[in-house]
Amino acid sequence: MKRILLCLVGIVAAIFLIPVINTITNSFMATEQLYTSGLQFLPQRFNIQQYYILTVFKGEYFKFFLNSIKLTGFIIVGQVIIGVITAFAFAKMKFPGRDWIFAIYILVALLPFQVTLVPNTIIFNALERTLSFRIIDTHWSIILPGVFSSFGIFLLKQFITNIPNELIEAARIDGAGDMRIFFRIVLPMVTPAVFILVMLTFIDYWNVVEQAFIFLDTPGRFPLSVFLEDIYYEDFEVFYSGAVLYFIPAIIIFLKGEKYLTESIGLGGLK
Repeated sequence: MKRILLCLVGIVAAIFLIPVINTITNSFMATEQLYTSGLQFLPQRFNIQQYYILTVFKGEYFKFFLNSIKLTGFIIVGQVIIGVITAFAFAKMKFPGRDWIFAIYILVALLPFQVTLVPNTIIFNALERTLSFRIIDTHWSIILPGVFSSFGIFLLKQFITNIPNELIEAARIDGAGDMRIFFRIVLPMVTPAVFILVMLTFIDYWNVVEQAFIFLDTPGRFPLSVFLEDIYYEDFEVFYSGAVLYFIPAIIIFLKGEKYLTESIGLGGLK
């Protein structure tokens, strides 16, 4: 039975790896081979022509690459800061209406992006009229909803709840306040969970497409996830090299976070 499961896992893994391997190998193919019919995995002549053309003659690629880094970076930092502090308040502090407010957070987390699209647009337009602060057609239209997403609060609250109350009560007896408890006890213990939030947020917003199409009108502000489509149709000879550079950050984040993923599973079972 174990061998059968291993075989099934191997088959599923191979199915997911085939497009990745095909993309990597095609990035080292010459232009004439790319336009030949049929699925090809091995380059007839190994070369880095695509990477050279992309780097030297397609500099706008890196402009959109930086757009993606900017969007994803701001959202990750904001979500982690707001998520950890708010989750700590919901998990370990008592205040009126705590459970009802958290239930609202869960409800909002379950709502798809399409449901919140109209309210976000109304709020952005109202802010622009009231404060003369332009949000639509700027990166803020993607950053602000991402930073204040309730998913991070929901995720981190589950981990903070499992921190033994005895540790916190002992710290209070020693004279520690909420801020000291947060930085000395809670934050170090949920570091793996924070990195899991970083991973999930990165994957979500590094691949953002719908929000960019809806909120951004200026093509120069698009993230790389949107610009890749233009490369496919207009500069196909460098599409595969661009795709490889696009998913390298995701692979690095995953490899760095694999250890934290294992630790977070253990932390989730802490009693």
